[in-house]
Amino acid sequence: MKALLLCGGEGTRLRPFTHTQPKALLPLGHQPILFHILDTLAATTIREVIIIIGPNGKPITELLRRTNPWGFDFTFVDQPVPLGLAHTVLLARETLGNTPFLMYLGDNLLDEPLRPLVNRFVCEKPDALLLLRRVKNPRHFGIARINGQNVIQVEEKPEHAQSNLALVGVYLFSPAIHQAVQAINPSPRGELEITDAIQQLITTGKNVTYHLLSGWWKDTGTIADFLAANQYLMKKLAPGVDGEVKKSTVKGVLRIAPGSTLKNCQVLGPVTVGTGCRISGSTLGPYLAVNDGAEIVDCNLSRTLVLANAHLKGVTLTNSIIGERVQINAQQKTAAARSLLVGADAVLEL
Repeated sequence: MKALLLCGGEGTRLRPFTHTQPKALLPLGHQPILFHILDTLAATTIREVIIIIGPNGKPITELLRRTNPWGFDFTFVDQPVPLGLAHTVLLARETLGNTPFLMYLGDNLLDEPLRPLVNRFVCEKPDALLLLRRVKNPRHFGIARINGQNVIQVEEKPEHAQSNLALVGVYLFSPAIHQAVQAINPSPRGELEITDAIQQLITTGKNVTYHLLSGWWKDTGTIADFLAANQYLMKKLAPGVDGEVKKSTVKGVLRIAPGSTLKNCQVLGPVTVGTGCRISGSTLGPYLAVNDGAEIVDCNLSRTLVLANAHLKGVTLTNSIIGERVQINAQQKTAAARSLLVGADAVLEL
């Protein structure tokens, strides 16, 4: 069993942050989305991971070539133009070979362990096993109709959905999917849809089963969902004070990496601080994630992500994302909280 991990999308709904780095490397809590997914895969028997990367994917390959605590055998496959999920199966055909594989969309996160599903797939040997979840807005997802233990129809973002069972973005396939992918045509939006390939399996009499997901799942493709995922993951944050904490009060979970200093601060966890940060005179949290090299002075920050090497002074922020190397300087500190989305290298004087 191999894994096909899709990290080639442009992440247009997460701009301006995806202008400067791949969506898979945007941080949630104390580590990138990609690392959360690899942690999930590491708990299965899978040890070979094929990663689809787009034109901005070089940082992904560089990072995983120097950082691989999971012991995976990585293969990187370029997708120069995002032509659909099924297109990635075509691109990875040679590397996948004739083995079954787990396909994982690189902006999806879930709580449920995958090992039991992998074991079930290996034992039962269906041609596809789909993860499904009931949703309130089915027209925004790929949707499945079921009959007993089988999936009898799938459809991509239907205008009039006949089911509220969404495809979660994790699929297990037998090699039969390769013939199905070759048999389909581009959809009206010009993409090879994985839902069309799955429907091709169904139409040709293949065995397509499902697992109904009951736990937490989040597609992090929008800013609102991204921030919501950050809050959820930070609830599970483990404490670890490896930096310096001076003259500060801490309530709740604080995780601070080596080389960082907190001075004269009030912390209401969960709060995580990366390496090489300098933070003073500030109220931090809850749900605050500060990435490496940030400097924060006289701020009040909650439900916010501060990306690497940002410098903030005198601001009160909530539900915000501050990009890499951003500089924000408030001439006069105010109590009213702002919600800001600021892309990399911006300079704001407030």
